[in-house]
Amino acid sequence: MEKEEKIVVILLCMVLLSLAIAYATFCSDETTGISEGFSSSSLPGENVRFEGDVLSKRMTYTGDHLLMDVDYGSGVVKVFVPSGNGAKDVDSKISANDHVLVIGTVDEFEGELEVVIQSSDGITLLQ
Repeated sequence: MEKEEKIVVILLCMVLLSLAIAYATFCSDETTGISEGFSSSSLPGENVRFEGDVLSKRMTYTGDHLLMDVDYGSGVVKVFVPSGNGAKDVDSKISANDHVLVIGTVDEFEGELEVVIQSSDGITLLQ
């Protein structure tokens, strides 16, 4: 190969590598650690994202935490918003029967799976 041809091949490889890095950074959910959805087979510690309808919500008597039951299509999951993670903010913007996007971490409480929200941005009201 001529010197010019080698330069062209190296430049093409650099362009392809740059495109692969950009795709992995901006387009792939795997880089954020968020799986596609919650299911009954989700494991504690997994980061999940799902849409559903809020069936009920209530603040706890102690601690000012928010508990919600969300129907995600295949069943109902408990969503826990700790007081330090925006429970009052979420309580003020979400009502029963709202359709929401939930992003959080799967945990187990008293033998049942629940999704714990890390910040008030973890629950978004959808139209």
